[in-house]
Amino acid sequence: MTNGLTNQLKMLQCQLSFKSKNMKKFILILIAIFLIVPLAQAATLFSQNYNSLYKNETKDLWPITVTADTDGEITAEKGINLILDSQAIQILWDAVPTLTATGTAVDHSKIAATPAVQYINDYSVLHIPVLEDFSAGENVTFNGIRLRAYHYDFGTRYIGLDINGDYVADVQDVNRIEVISTALTDHTPPYPPTNFTATLATDLESVTLTWTMPPDFDLIGAILDRKITRGGQTREVNVFSNMTFTTYTDTVVQLGDVITYKLYATDNVNYSDKVEQTVEVKGTVAPETEPPATEPPTKEEKTEIDMLNSLYNYYKVRYAIKCLSPTTSLCLWAKIDIVYTQELTGKSDVSVSLSANEISLISSRIKWPEARYQTKCVEAEIPDKTCPALEKSLKRAHYFID
Repeated sequence: MTNGLTNQLKMLQCQLSFKSKNMKKFILILIAIFLIVPLAQAATLFSQNYNSLYKNETKDLWPITVTADTDGEITAEKGINLILDSQAIQILWDAVPTLTATGTAVDHSKIAATPAVQYINDYSVLHIPVLEDFSAGENVTFNGIRLRAYHYDFGTRYIGLDINGDYVADVQDVNRIEVISTALTDHTPPYPPTNFTATLATDLESVTLTWTMPPDFDLIGAILDRKITRGGQTREVNVFSNMTFTTYTDTVVQLGDVITYKLYATDNVNYSDKVEQTVEVKGTVAPETEPPATEPPTKEEKTEIDMLNSLYNYYKVRYAIKCLSPTTSLCLWAKIDIVYTQELTGKSDVSVSLSANEISLISSRIKWPEARYQTKCVEAEIPDKTCPALEKSLKRAHYFID
């Protein structure tokens, strides 16, 4: 009796042990299924290795492979969008002329071997066009993708894959990106400014420039150079440097001018490629924008103060007439005479003064009469009859700008 009971207990124990082992296997199978199913339902993004960059460096990344899931998901409509981590504000895609692509999707003509890529959303999205929807399991590997890192540390970030076309990462790369602190010299120039426009005013006396600054994170500002051809002579000058504004109005404009504006962006040590706009101020060339060559004669030699007193009423009348159009150069020269006279003679019955902008205009426009004075009055064997009046006007202009 005892032996029979013992044998029954042993059989029951074996049955329970068998059921327990099967239950464990069943649970393991379920876990494996849960682990495998999500991977099979999403496209994958895989870098060959993790990427390490120094600050202020531009570098090729390890090859990146994109594989379609069981439902495809990589489509001709959306293309492939590689997204920089939304927190990685200190890196941008570096624009390269071509990328190369290999893999089964290339073999099946689903994507070009050298796709025509685009860099959008301020170089945070790399868009790669797809020619035909991928089938399940088709893949493409990209070589030549580059990043540019700036002088900030940000630790570990990951590249993402946007499948829906909303420029938000749906899949994350398995390998990370790290930027390492170093004193490496910055050899990466900023991206050039964009949306550069030049609009000539309807009165043909000014040009308004507008542009958009690039997204680089070590940017200092913009540089503007102006090359102007006037009367057969060409001069090029720097208008401003390292400025962060995005609009500028150029008033050094005359009928007949051909003006080319060259705009750059700059960081601490580099200049971007230039962007250009050329404006031609068409029309009949205006007379020299300098004061009349002659003034009412005086009966006898006088001191400058006496002369200014005698000419004051003449200057007032001329100022009232010439400044009916207050933005012309003739008005500016008439204003110089009346303000100069009032300051030296102590008069103040005419409410007029020179603004900071007008003094800046004098500084830029005085080059032309100075060149004429040098040619016709200094270098000429027989000085021109206008030299005394021209010398007087130059003296008065320098009184304000010097």
